[in-house]
Amino acid sequence: MANYTVKLTKPPRGHEVPPLLKDVGDWMGQQTHGTLGCFDALVAEAIPREWNPEQADQLRRDAFAFLSLPDGSLLALVNTGANAPHAVALLGSEGEARTVANSLEEFLLLWSRGETEIHELDDEEGASGRKALASWLKAKKVKAPKAKSFDFAAWLDGDAAPPPAAAVAAHTFAPTPVMKKLGPKTQRLASLLGQRADAPEVIAYVTGVLGKKVPPSTSENNDAVNVAATRHGVELVLSHDILNEAYPPIPKTSKTFIPYVSYAWVRAGIGENLLDVPWKAASEAEVTKLLGPPTGRRAAFTNEDELTVAYWTYPLDTAEHVWLEFEFEELLSVTLSVKSAGALVRYPDVTTGLFVGYAVTRGLLDTSRFPVHRALLAAIKTREAKGSEFVKQALVRGLWDDHLRDVPGLREMAWRWFHNMNGLWITADLKKTFGKRAGPFGHDQPKLDDDTWDAVDKAAPLLDERFAAWIAK
Repeated sequence: MANYTVKLTKPPRGHEVPPLLKDVGDWMGQQTHGTLGCFDALVAEAIPREWNPEQADQLRRDAFAFLSLPDGSLLALVNTGANAPHAVALLGSEGEARTVANSLEEFLLLWSRGETEIHELDDEEGASGRKALASWLKAKKVKAPKAKSFDFAAWLDGDAAPPPAAAVAAHTFAPTPVMKKLGPKTQRLASLLGQRADAPEVIAYVTGVLGKKVPPSTSENNDAVNVAATRHGVELVLSHDILNEAYPPIPKTSKTFIPYVSYAWVRAGIGENLLDVPWKAASEAEVTKLLGPPTGRRAAFTNEDELTVAYWTYPLDTAEHVWLEFEFEELLSVTLSVKSAGALVRYPDVTTGLFVGYAVTRGLLDTSRFPVHRALLAAIKTREAKGSEFVKQALVRGLWDDHLRDVPGLREMAWRWFHNMNGLWITADLKKTFGKRAGPFGHDQPKLDDDTWDAVDKAAPLLDERFAAWIAK
Protein backbone atom coordinates (compact mmCIF):
# COMPACT_ATOMS: atom_id res chain seq x y z
CA MET A 1 0.00 0.00 0.00
CA ALA A 2 1.20 3.54 -0.76
CA ASN A 3 2.63 5.90 1.83
CA TYR A 4 1.31 9.34 2.73
CA THR A 5 2.01 12.14 0.24
CA VAL A 6 4.19 14.95 1.59
CA LYS A 7 4.70 18.31 -0.19
CA LEU A 8 6.23 20.89 2.11
CA THR A 9 9.06 22.32 0.00
CA LYS A 10 7.08 25.19 -1.54
CA PRO A 11 5.00 26.95 1.10
CA PRO A 12 2.76 29.88 0.15
CA ARG A 13 4.54 33.21 -0.41
CA GLY A 14 5.42 34.93 2.87
CA HIS A 15 5.50 31.70 4.90
CA GLU A 16 8.15 29.26 6.03
CA VAL A 17 7.65 25.64 6.99
CA PRO A 18 8.93 25.12 10.56
CA PRO A 19 11.82 22.65 10.87
CA LEU A 20 9.71 20.36 13.07
CA LEU A 21 6.98 20.14 10.41
CA LYS A 22 9.64 19.32 7.80
CA ASP A 23 10.98 16.56 10.04
CA VAL A 24 7.47 15.21 10.60
CA GLY A 25 6.94 15.29 6.84
CA ASP A 26 10.12 13.28 6.22
CA TRP A 27 8.96 10.68 8.73
CA MET A 28 5.33 10.64 7.55
CA GLY A 29 6.37 10.08 3.95
CA GLN A 30 7.59 6.66 5.09
CA GLN A 31 4.33 5.72 6.84
CA THR A 32 1.65 3.60 5.19
CA HIS A 33 -1.43 5.54 4.11
CA GLY A 34 -4.24 5.21 6.66
CA THR A 35 -2.12 4.25 9.65
CA LEU A 36 -2.22 7.76 11.15
CA GLY A 37 -5.83 8.62 10.41
CA CYS A 38 -8.16 9.47 7.58
CA PHE A 39 -6.35 12.02 5.39
CA ASP A 40 -4.22 11.87 2.26
CA ALA A 41 -1.32 14.26 2.49
CA LEU A 42 0.79 16.75 4.38
CA VAL A 43 0.93 19.76 2.05
CA ALA A 44 1.79 23.42 2.70
CA GLU A 45 -0.73 25.50 0.77
CA ALA A 46 -2.59 28.78 0.89
CA ILE A 47 -5.94 28.88 2.65
CA PRO A 48 -8.73 29.18 0.05
CA ARG A 49 -10.31 32.63 0.01
CA GLU A 50 -13.71 30.98 -0.21
CA TRP A 51 -13.42 29.58 3.32
CA ASN A 52 -13.90 33.03 4.82
CA PRO A 53 -13.98 35.85 2.24
CA GLU A 54 -14.20 38.54 4.93
CA GLN A 55 -10.98 37.42 6.67
CA ALA A 56 -9.23 35.91 3.64
CA ASP A 57 -6.42 38.49 3.52
CA GLN A 58 -5.69 38.13 7.22
CA LEU A 59 -5.75 34.33 7.03
CA ARG A 60 -3.53 34.07 3.99
CA ARG A 61 -1.07 36.59 5.46
CA ASP A 62 -0.74 34.96 8.90
CA ALA A 63 -1.58 31.30 8.31
CA PHE A 64 -1.25 28.44 5.86
CA ALA A 65 -2.94 25.05 5.63
CA PHE A 66 -0.92 21.88 6.05
CA LEU A 67 -3.47 19.06 6.29
CA SER A 68 -6.84 18.47 4.59
CA LEU A 69 -9.56 16.23 6.05
CA PRO A 70 -12.03 14.20 3.97
CA ASP A 71 -14.96 16.53 4.68
CA GLY A 72 -13.06 19.53 3.32
CA SER A 73 -11.90 20.86 6.69
CA LEU A 74 -8.34 22.17 6.99
CA LEU A 75 -5.69 22.29 9.67
CA ALA A 76 -3.61 25.45 9.59
CA LEU A 77 -0.52 26.86 11.26
CA VAL A 78 -1.30 30.36 12.52
CA ASN A 79 1.23 33.05 13.36
CA THR A 80 -0.13 34.31 16.68
CA GLY A 81 2.38 37.11 17.14
CA ALA A 82 5.93 37.86 18.23
CA ASN A 83 7.54 35.60 20.85
CA ALA A 84 4.74 33.04 20.58
CA PRO A 85 4.72 29.70 18.76
CA HIS A 86 2.50 29.12 15.76
CA ALA A 87 -0.83 27.63 16.83
CA VAL A 88 -2.72 24.87 15.05
CA ALA A 89 -6.30 25.75 14.12
CA LEU A 90 -9.22 23.91 12.56
CA LEU A 91 -10.98 25.57 9.63
CA GLY A 92 -14.15 23.49 9.45
CA SER A 93 -15.97 22.69 6.24
CA GLU A 94 -19.13 24.35 7.63
CA GLY A 95 -17.32 27.53 8.68
CA GLU A 96 -16.48 26.47 12.23
CA ALA A 97 -13.19 27.79 13.59
CA ARG A 98 -11.35 26.67 16.72
CA THR A 99 -7.91 26.24 18.18
CA VAL A 100 -6.68 22.65 18.18
CA ALA A 101 -3.35 23.32 19.92
CA ASN A 102 -1.32 26.30 21.05
CA SER A 103 1.80 25.06 19.22
CA LEU A 104 2.79 22.53 16.60
CA GLU A 105 4.55 20.52 19.31
CA GLU A 106 1.39 20.35 21.38
CA PHE A 107 -0.63 19.30 18.34
CA LEU A 108 1.73 16.43 17.51
CA LEU A 109 1.69 15.21 21.11
CA LEU A 110 -2.11 15.37 21.19
CA TRP A 111 -2.24 13.52 17.89
CA SER A 112 0.03 10.78 19.22
CA ARG A 113 -2.41 10.27 22.14
CA GLY A 114 -5.58 10.43 20.03
CA GLU A 115 -6.69 13.61 21.80
CA THR A 116 -6.94 16.22 19.05
CA GLU A 117 -10.78 16.11 19.22
CA ILE A 118 -10.70 15.56 15.45
CA HIS A 119 -12.36 12.24 14.70
CA GLU A 120 -10.38 11.56 11.52
CA LEU A 121 -7.13 11.74 13.50
CA ASP A 122 -8.30 10.17 16.75
CA ASP A 123 -10.27 7.13 15.56
CA GLU A 124 -9.23 3.59 16.48
CA GLU A 125 -7.96 2.75 12.99
CA GLY A 126 -5.04 5.13 13.52
CA ALA A 127 -3.92 3.62 16.83
CA SER A 128 -0.85 1.85 15.43
CA GLY A 129 0.34 4.95 13.60
CA ARG A 130 -0.18 7.15 16.66
CA LYS A 131 1.92 4.74 18.72
CA ALA A 132 4.70 5.04 16.15
CA LEU A 133 4.32 8.83 16.17
CA ALA A 134 4.62 8.87 19.97
CA SER A 135 7.85 6.88 19.74
CA TRP A 136 9.23 9.24 17.09
CA LEU A 137 8.38 12.31 19.18
CA LYS A 138 10.00 10.74 22.23
CA ALA A 139 13.16 9.95 20.27
CA LYS A 140 13.23 13.54 18.99
CA LYS A 141 12.62 14.82 22.56
CA VAL A 142 9.70 16.94 21.38
CA LYS A 143 7.98 18.81 24.20
CA ALA A 144 5.23 21.41 24.06
CA PRO A 145 6.50 24.91 24.85
CA LYS A 146 4.68 27.06 27.35
CA ALA A 147 2.30 29.20 25.36
CA LYS A 148 -0.58 31.51 26.13
CA SER A 149 -3.95 30.05 25.21
CA PHE A 150 -4.83 31.14 21.68
CA ASP A 151 -8.45 31.72 20.66
CA PHE A 152 -8.55 31.28 16.89
CA ALA A 153 -12.23 32.23 16.50
CA ALA A 154 -11.75 35.47 18.45
CA TRP A 155 -8.51 36.17 16.54
CA LEU A 156 -10.46 35.92 13.29
CA ASP A 157 -12.91 38.48 14.64
CA GLY A 158 -10.03 40.83 15.45
CA ASP A 159 -10.71 43.65 17.88
CA ALA A 160 -14.38 43.87 17.02
CA ALA A 161 -16.18 45.02 20.15
CA PRO A 162 -18.88 42.67 21.40
CA PRO A 163 -22.47 43.83 21.66
CA PRO A 164 -23.63 44.37 25.23
CA ALA A 165 -24.54 41.19 27.06
CA ALA A 166 -28.15 40.74 28.11
CA ALA A 167 -28.83 41.84 31.68
CA VAL A 168 -30.09 39.00 33.83
CA ALA A 169 -30.65 38.50 37.53
CA ALA A 170 -27.75 36.79 39.28
CA HIS A 171 -28.44 33.28 40.55
CA THR A 172 -26.43 31.19 43.00
CA PHE A 173 -26.11 27.43 42.96
CA ALA A 174 -27.87 26.17 46.09
CA PRO A 175 -27.64 22.36 46.39
CA THR A 176 -30.67 20.17 46.95
CA PRO A 177 -30.69 17.15 49.31
CA VAL A 178 -30.13 14.89 46.28
CA MET A 179 -27.01 16.83 45.34
CA LYS A 180 -25.64 16.24 48.84
CA LYS A 181 -26.12 12.47 48.43
CA LEU A 182 -23.76 12.32 45.45
CA GLY A 183 -20.13 11.33 45.84
CA PRO A 184 -17.49 14.08 46.08
CA LYS A 185 -16.32 13.71 42.47
CA THR A 186 -19.82 13.95 41.06
CA GLN A 187 -20.70 16.83 43.39
CA ARG A 188 -17.70 18.78 42.16
CA LEU A 189 -18.61 18.08 38.55
CA ALA A 190 -22.28 19.00 39.09
CA SER A 191 -21.31 22.29 40.73
CA LEU A 192 -19.68 23.37 37.45
CA LEU A 193 -22.88 23.06 35.40
CA GLY A 194 -24.04 26.52 34.34
CA GLN A 195 -20.68 28.15 35.10
CA ARG A 196 -18.78 30.14 32.47
CA ALA A 197 -15.79 28.57 30.77
CA ASP A 198 -13.54 31.28 32.19
CA ALA A 199 -14.60 30.64 35.80
CA PRO A 200 -11.60 29.63 37.97
CA GLU A 201 -13.43 26.50 39.16
CA VAL A 202 -14.04 25.35 35.58
CA ILE A 203 -10.46 26.01 34.51
CA ALA A 204 -9.08 24.19 37.56
CA TYR A 205 -11.28 21.14 36.93
CA VAL A 206 -10.81 20.84 33.16
CA THR A 207 -7.06 21.46 33.21
CA GLY A 208 -6.12 20.06 36.61
CA VAL A 209 -8.46 17.06 36.97
CA LEU A 210 -9.25 16.11 33.38
CA GLY A 211 -5.93 17.24 31.90
CA LYS A 212 -7.69 18.97 29.01
CA LYS A 213 -7.92 22.47 27.55
CA VAL A 214 -10.86 24.77 28.25
CA PRO A 215 -12.53 25.93 25.02
CA PRO A 216 -11.93 29.71 25.02
CA SER A 217 -14.99 30.59 22.94
CA THR A 218 -17.83 29.38 20.75
CA SER A 219 -19.56 30.96 17.77
CA GLU A 220 -22.70 30.68 15.67
CA ASN A 221 -20.87 28.23 13.37
CA ASN A 222 -19.51 26.22 16.28
CA ASP A 223 -21.96 26.73 19.16
CA ALA A 224 -20.77 23.83 21.33
CA VAL A 225 -17.45 22.15 22.08
CA ASN A 226 -17.02 18.73 23.70
CA VAL A 227 -14.28 17.96 26.20
CA ALA A 228 -13.92 14.19 26.56
CA ALA A 229 -11.88 12.57 29.34
CA THR A 230 -12.61 8.85 28.99
CA ARG A 231 -10.20 7.82 31.73
CA HIS A 232 -12.07 10.02 34.21
CA GLY A 233 -15.53 8.92 33.08
CA VAL A 234 -16.53 12.45 32.07
CA GLU A 235 -17.45 14.18 28.83
CA LEU A 236 -18.42 17.83 29.00
CA VAL A 237 -20.25 20.05 26.55
CA LEU A 238 -19.56 23.78 26.68
CA SER A 239 -21.94 26.04 24.78
CA HIS A 240 -23.15 29.64 24.73
CA ASP A 241 -26.49 28.49 23.35
CA ILE A 242 -28.45 27.33 26.40
CA LEU A 243 -32.14 28.00 25.78
CA ASN A 244 -32.85 29.19 29.30
CA GLU A 245 -33.40 32.85 30.23
CA ALA A 246 -31.00 32.48 33.16
CA TYR A 247 -28.14 31.79 30.75
CA PRO A 248 -28.04 34.46 28.03
CA PRO A 249 -25.22 34.42 25.47
CA ILE A 250 -22.13 36.25 26.73
CA PRO A 251 -20.37 38.02 23.82
CA LYS A 252 -16.57 37.86 23.74
CA THR A 253 -16.16 39.62 20.39
CA SER A 254 -18.80 40.61 17.88
CA LYS A 255 -19.04 37.02 16.60
CA THR A 256 -17.79 34.85 19.45
CA PHE A 257 -19.11 34.00 22.89
CA ILE A 258 -17.88 32.77 26.27
CA PRO A 259 -19.51 29.34 26.66
CA TYR A 260 -21.07 27.79 29.76
CA VAL A 261 -20.65 24.23 31.01
CA SER A 262 -24.02 23.02 29.75
CA TYR A 263 -24.01 19.23 29.78
CA ALA A 264 -22.02 16.26 31.06
CA TRP A 265 -22.10 12.56 30.40
CA VAL A 266 -21.01 10.65 33.51
CA ARG A 267 -19.66 7.12 33.20
CA ALA A 268 -18.18 4.41 35.39
CA GLY A 269 -14.69 5.87 35.07
CA ILE A 270 -15.65 8.62 37.51
CA GLY A 271 -15.00 6.02 40.20
CA GLU A 272 -18.19 6.27 42.28
CA ASN A 273 -21.80 5.15 41.95
CA LEU A 274 -24.56 7.76 41.83
CA LEU A 275 -27.36 7.32 44.40
CA ASP A 276 -26.11 3.73 44.89
CA VAL A 277 -27.11 2.69 41.36
CA PRO A 278 -24.47 0.28 39.97
CA TRP A 279 -23.02 1.17 36.59
CA LYS A 280 -23.65 -2.35 35.35
CA ALA A 281 -27.34 -2.35 36.29
CA ALA A 282 -28.85 -5.12 34.18
CA SER A 283 -32.48 -4.08 34.02
CA GLU A 284 -35.00 -1.31 34.55
CA ALA A 285 -36.36 -3.30 37.47
CA GLU A 286 -32.95 -3.16 39.19
CA VAL A 287 -32.82 0.62 38.84
CA THR A 288 -36.45 0.95 39.98
CA LYS A 289 -35.69 -1.06 43.11
CA LEU A 290 -33.12 1.57 44.08
CA LEU A 291 -34.71 4.80 42.80
CA GLY A 292 -38.40 4.01 42.82
CA PRO A 293 -40.77 4.26 39.84
CA PRO A 294 -39.43 6.19 36.84
CA THR A 295 -40.16 9.90 36.58
CA GLY A 296 -41.53 9.13 33.14
CA ARG A 297 -40.99 7.40 29.83
CA ARG A 298 -39.99 8.75 26.45
CA ALA A 299 -39.68 7.46 22.94
CA ALA A 300 -36.24 6.28 21.87
CA PHE A 301 -36.38 8.74 18.95
CA THR A 302 -38.40 11.92 18.47
CA ASN A 303 -40.22 10.50 15.45
CA GLU A 304 -41.50 7.51 17.44
CA ASP A 305 -44.69 7.39 19.49
CA GLU A 306 -44.09 4.34 21.70
CA LEU A 307 -42.73 5.39 25.12
CA THR A 308 -40.14 2.70 25.73
CA VAL A 309 -37.30 4.43 27.61
CA ALA A 310 -37.57 4.89 31.37
CA TYR A 311 -35.91 7.90 33.00
CA TRP A 312 -35.47 9.32 36.49
CA THR A 313 -34.75 13.04 36.99
CA TYR A 314 -33.65 15.03 40.05
CA PRO A 315 -32.99 18.77 40.44
CA LEU A 316 -29.56 19.41 41.93
CA ASP A 317 -30.01 23.11 42.73
CA THR A 318 -32.97 24.75 44.38
CA ALA A 319 -33.64 26.99 41.38
CA GLU A 320 -34.02 23.78 39.30
CA HIS A 321 -31.55 24.87 36.65
CA VAL A 322 -29.23 21.85 36.99
CA TRP A 323 -30.60 18.32 36.70
CA LEU A 324 -29.36 14.77 37.17
CA GLU A 325 -30.92 12.13 34.92
CA PHE A 326 -30.72 8.36 34.86
CA GLU A 327 -31.97 6.64 31.73
CA PHE A 328 -32.28 2.93 31.13
CA GLU A 329 -32.57 1.36 27.68
CA GLU A 330 -30.66 -1.91 27.74
CA LEU A 331 -27.85 -0.05 29.51
CA LEU A 332 -27.67 2.67 32.17
CA SER A 333 -26.96 6.23 31.01
CA VAL A 334 -26.33 9.12 33.41
CA THR A 335 -26.20 12.82 32.53
CA LEU A 336 -25.95 16.20 34.22
CA SER A 337 -27.41 19.16 32.40
CA VAL A 338 -28.51 22.75 32.60
CA LYS A 339 -32.23 22.92 31.89
CA SER A 340 -32.60 23.97 28.27
CA ALA A 341 -35.57 24.15 25.94
CA GLY A 342 -35.70 22.87 22.39
CA ALA A 343 -35.71 25.38 19.55
CA LEU A 344 -38.83 25.29 17.39
CA VAL A 345 -37.55 28.27 15.38
CA ARG A 346 -34.02 29.66 15.78
CA TYR A 347 -34.44 32.64 13.50
CA PRO A 348 -38.06 33.84 13.49
CA ASP A 349 -39.69 35.06 10.30
CA VAL A 350 -43.17 36.06 9.20
CA THR A 351 -44.46 32.50 9.62
CA THR A 352 -43.36 32.55 13.27
CA GLY A 353 -45.38 35.71 13.84
CA LEU A 354 -48.41 34.12 12.21
CA PHE A 355 -48.14 31.02 14.41
CA VAL A 356 -47.68 33.07 17.59
CA GLY A 357 -50.77 35.14 16.80
CA TYR A 358 -52.72 31.93 16.24
CA ALA A 359 -51.25 30.26 19.37
CA VAL A 360 -52.22 33.20 21.62
CA THR A 361 -55.82 33.20 20.41
CA ARG A 362 -56.09 29.42 20.82
CA GLY A 363 -54.50 29.24 24.27
CA LEU A 364 -51.42 27.27 23.15
CA LEU A 365 -48.81 29.71 24.45
CA ASP A 366 -47.68 29.54 28.09
CA THR A 367 -48.35 33.20 28.85
CA SER A 368 -47.02 32.85 32.41
CA ARG A 369 -43.54 32.75 30.88
CA PHE A 370 -43.88 36.37 29.77
CA PRO A 371 -45.00 38.54 32.73
CA VAL A 372 -43.32 41.62 31.25
CA HIS A 373 -45.39 41.30 28.07
CA ARG A 374 -48.85 40.82 29.55
CA ALA A 375 -50.25 43.96 27.95
CA LEU A 376 -48.96 42.98 24.52
CA LEU A 377 -50.35 39.44 24.86
CA ALA A 378 -53.71 40.89 25.84
CA ALA A 379 -53.62 43.12 22.75
CA ILE A 380 -52.87 40.10 20.55
CA LYS A 381 -55.68 38.19 22.20
CA THR A 382 -58.10 40.96 21.17
CA ARG A 383 -56.43 41.24 17.74
CA GLU A 384 -55.22 44.78 18.41
CA ALA A 385 -51.58 43.71 17.90
CA LYS A 386 -49.92 41.08 15.71
CA GLY A 387 -47.91 38.03 16.67
CA SER A 388 -44.83 39.47 14.97
CA GLU A 389 -44.81 42.33 17.48
CA PHE A 390 -44.50 39.79 20.31
CA VAL A 391 -41.82 37.87 18.39
CA LYS A 392 -39.80 41.05 17.96
CA GLN A 393 -40.02 42.01 21.63
CA ALA A 394 -40.09 38.70 23.52
CA LEU A 395 -38.60 36.02 21.27
CA VAL A 396 -35.25 37.53 20.30
CA ARG A 397 -33.61 34.10 20.73
CA GLY A 398 -36.33 32.28 18.83
CA LEU A 399 -39.45 30.28 19.64
CA TRP A 400 -38.80 27.41 22.08
CA ASP A 401 -40.87 24.33 22.82
CA ASP A 402 -41.34 25.37 26.45
CA HIS A 403 -42.92 28.63 25.31
CA LEU A 404 -45.96 26.42 24.71
CA ARG A 405 -48.17 25.07 27.49
CA ASP A 406 -46.87 22.02 29.35
CA VAL A 407 -49.68 19.63 28.52
CA PRO A 408 -49.30 16.05 27.27
CA GLY A 409 -48.31 15.85 23.62
CA LEU A 410 -48.41 19.53 22.66
CA ARG A 411 -44.70 20.24 22.66
CA GLU A 412 -43.94 16.93 20.93
CA MET A 413 -46.49 17.70 18.23
CA ALA A 414 -45.10 21.23 17.75
CA TRP A 415 -41.54 19.89 17.55
CA ARG A 416 -42.48 17.54 14.73
CA TRP A 417 -44.50 20.19 12.95
CA PHE A 418 -41.70 22.74 12.97
CA HIS A 419 -39.02 20.18 12.08
CA ASN A 420 -40.73 18.32 9.22
CA MET A 421 -41.22 14.99 10.96
CA ASN A 422 -43.85 12.25 10.74
CA GLY A 423 -45.56 13.89 7.79
CA LEU A 424 -46.07 17.17 9.66
CA TRP A 425 -44.50 20.45 8.52
CA ILE A 426 -45.45 24.07 9.05
CA THR A 427 -43.94 25.09 5.71
CA ALA A 428 -45.97 22.51 3.78
CA ASP A 429 -49.19 23.57 5.56
CA LEU A 430 -48.60 27.24 4.88
CA LYS A 431 -47.66 26.63 1.23
CA LYS A 432 -50.91 24.72 0.89
CA THR A 433 -52.78 27.67 2.40
CA PHE A 434 -51.04 30.64 0.74
CA GLY A 435 -49.38 29.15 -2.32
CA LYS A 436 -45.62 28.99 -2.86
CA ARG A 437 -42.72 30.93 -4.38
CA ALA A 438 -38.98 30.51 -4.65
CA GLY A 439 -37.12 31.38 -1.46
CA PRO A 440 -33.70 33.06 -1.22
CA PHE A 441 -31.85 29.73 -0.85
CA GLY A 442 -33.53 27.85 -3.67
CA HIS A 443 -36.28 26.22 -1.63
CA ASP A 444 -39.96 26.99 -2.03
CA GLN A 445 -41.55 29.03 0.73
CA PRO A 446 -45.12 30.17 1.51
CA LYS A 447 -46.30 33.21 -0.38
CA LEU A 448 -46.69 35.26 2.80
CA ASP A 449 -45.36 38.76 3.49
CA ASP A 450 -47.25 39.84 6.61
CA ASP A 451 -48.85 38.08 9.57
CA THR A 452 -52.05 40.09 9.33
CA TRP A 453 -55.14 38.81 11.11
CA ASP A 454 -56.64 38.05 7.71
CA ALA A 455 -53.65 35.77 7.10
CA VAL A 456 -54.08 34.14 10.53
CA ASP A 457 -57.76 33.55 9.80
CA LYS A 458 -56.92 32.00 6.43
CA ALA A 459 -54.46 29.57 8.04
CA ALA A 460 -56.59 28.86 11.11
CA PRO A 461 -58.77 26.01 9.72
CA LEU A 462 -55.74 23.87 8.84
CA LEU A 463 -53.91 24.79 12.06
CA ASP A 464 -57.02 23.93 14.05
CA GLU A 465 -56.86 20.45 12.55
CA ARG A 466 -53.24 20.09 13.64
CA PHE A 467 -53.74 21.37 17.18
CA ALA A 468 -57.33 20.33 17.85
CA ALA A 469 -56.42 18.24 20.89
CA TRP A 470 -54.83 21.19 22.69
CA ILE A 471 -56.93 24.21 21.79
CA ALA A 472 -58.21 25.82 24.97
CA LYS A 473 -61.99 25.50 25.22
